[in-house]
Amino acid sequence: MMESLASDQFGRERQYTQRFFNVVSIVYPIIEWHLFPEYKTILQHLDLPTHYSVLDIATGSGILAGAFAERGHAVTGIDFSRKLLKRAKKQFPQVWFEQLDLIHLDQYADNHFDVISMGYFLHGLSVSFRHFILKEVRRISKKYVLVFDYCCTGNWFIRLIEWLEGSNYPLFIALNKQNMFEQNGLQIVQDEQTSGFGQYWLLKP
Repeated sequence: MMESLASDQFGRERQYTQRFFNVVSIVYPIIEWHLFPEYKTILQHLDLPTHYSVLDIATGSGILAGAFAERGHAVTGIDFSRKLLKRAKKQFPQVWFEQLDLIHLDQYADNHFDVISMGYFLHGLSVSFRHFILKEVRRISKKYVLVFDYCCTGNWFIRLIEWLEGSNYPLFIALNKQNMFEQNGLQIVQDEQTSGFGQYWLLKP
């Protein structure tokens, strides 16, 4: 029932987003060049136990999933963009990738993965869908939720991409992130700015 309601409520938004990411997949090598080293550095700094299982949601071209896998974690990456998943599978064959729309997260049981991760994803969501996602990852995660996203306005290239994506980016930047996470049952354990525009938040359910 919950899956059906989510499908009806967020269907149009998901269709638009899927088309958008299939189109912009061509610029992902530029994004990967910047973010992959950042992900590896932060994961080394956090030093989460490598026996923790990881679900990387909205995995895109798989670079956050791949950074976890290089540390020895068992990782599943899910996304609904066929083109990006094709690139992810080629780059990181050690990761299990599945094509799945996030409205179907209810297929995972409570506490199914030790860690749920997401990289530069939440900023692109409507308020209602962001709440849906955060509540679902809180339910699925056993130990931690790790979020990478924007903390402040980026350079012209980032502003261009986010302008193309829609209006949710500036609204996300203006949010009090602690309040946003706490409203969805997640507590900040550790956070740090990672670049001129990015930050990570390590959260506990």
